[in-house]
Amino acid sequence: MKDLKYKSQFVAALHLLFWIVSFNVFNSFFSRGIESAYSLDGFDLTWWNVFYISNIILLFILLPFIWLVKGIGRKIKWGVTSIFFIVISWGILSVFFNTDQATVFAIILGYFLDNFLYVLIFHITIIAAVYLNINLLIKRYFPQGKFGLYLISALGLAIAAGAINYALFDLLIDQLFPQLFYISWFKVWELILIIIGYMAITTIVSLLWQYWLMLIENREQARHELSALKAQINPHFLFNNLNTIYALAVKGDDRTKDVILQLSDFLRYVLYDTSSEKIELEKEVEIIKIYVELQKERINKDITEIVLNIEGEFKGAGIAPLLLLPLAENCFKHGIGKSRGTIQIDIQYSDHQLRFRTINPIARRENMVNPEQGGIGIKNVEKRLNLLYPNKHLLTFTEEADLFKVDMRINLD
Repeated sequence: MKDLKYKSQFVAALHLLFWIVSFNVFNSFFSRGIESAYSLDGFDLTWWNVFYISNIILLFILLPFIWLVKGIGRKIKWGVTSIFFIVISWGILSVFFNTDQATVFAIILGYFLDNFLYVLIFHITIIAAVYLNINLLIKRYFPQGKFGLYLISALGLAIAAGAINYALFDLLIDQLFPQLFYISWFKVWELILIIIGYMAITTIVSLLWQYWLMLIENREQARHELSALKAQINPHFLFNNLNTIYALAVKGDDRTKDVILQLSDFLRYVLYDTSSEKIELEKEVEIIKIYVELQKERINKDITEIVLNIEGEFKGAGIAPLLLLPLAENCFKHGIGKSRGTIQIDIQYSDHQLRFRTINPIARRENMVNPEQGGIGIKNVEKRLNLLYPNKHLLTFTEEADLFKVDMRINLD
């Protein structure tokens, strides 16, 4: 079910399966003669015969509803509908010409279809209570945190549905189907408990489903954030390094080949190696080294000093891609100016705890404390940390003494 492409069909199938199971429970375990074999007009029917035939009838009656399911081709829908009408036509013709099949058809209608209608009518109030609870009460009270009002409203709904169910059978259904009486044995308080049970089960399943959808949505959002981050890698970095390589090549500098190789490795990592959900922390740290070395080639070393400290054993650890690079990129984007200054990057890893700190001077008095002003990098990292490492990270950024400091800690356990 990639990217929830068939979510609506999957949900519809789950709902249908739930009510089919419910139908079979009441039709089979509360039906007449369940303790012994069925004997119907000379036919000896076992419990399994009743089970199979009842479900065949149920699925047959549901065939025309295929038109309500999205994503199924019209040819398939017309084919299924044709089967439905062919069988109906066969039954009518059999009765009309009084053939042997007419007896079988009459038995099916006289027994199983009566049972089906009886159980279906019993489910009407249950189905109404369940979907009023899911589509009205839960959506109205849960987002606002009004759980007390929800419980009171849900209890009132269950009582009303139970009373309506009892009155419906007592006043109408038992008169129409006097030979069917098994479900009408339930007392009002038993019906209320049954409906409360249905509402409780479907509420739990509905909330779990919504939570699962939220997790999927967060994963998709994280992927989109990563894709956006790749697209937002500062193009000036690429242009500046191409200019640096050009300058080195003009001078005939022996470092030209090494810088081209470093830039190639960097671009390969950003464009291809970050496609997975997690990458090796060791590789992420290595790309920071490459990035810093590339920056050293283009800055004025007499004005800006770069200090990179790396501590810890990174092998075996994994991390979401492109969490460190935007913070490092931010240092050079806003920390290089005409005044002297030092850009410092510290990477430490111990006991599954990663700490990434940066300190850079604030060039041209830019206020970097606000993420909006701090650039897309910090803002994007902050969003992705909340999505990928909820309650497992800490990200702070402060400005003091014309220095901008970022401190990121992640539990990678």
